[in-house]
Amino acid sequence: MSGTLLQVLAAMLRLYSLMLVFYALLSWVMHEEHYPPAVRWLQSMVEPVLTRIRRVIPPIAGIDLSVIAALLIIEMIRSLLLY
Repeated sequence: MSGTLLQVLAAMLRLYSLMLVFYALLSWVMHEEHYPPAVRWLQSMVEPVLTRIRRVIPPIAGIDLSVIAALLIIEMIRSLLLY
């Protein structure tokens, strides 16, 4: 693949990582019933991935590790693309 295309894909993965972190932080301070439309859109973008990860790694002692697992997977993919 072209170097530029790989850089664009890596940048998109970085943006998705930021979306995951932002969503995780919002979930700590807001209740899902009170999400504004922008947060609901963000939820629709990240929850499909997190749901798949939760099937493999269920919450442990009530702690959801799906965001951490998603971030690790994304960083592994990014490092494969860039190096």
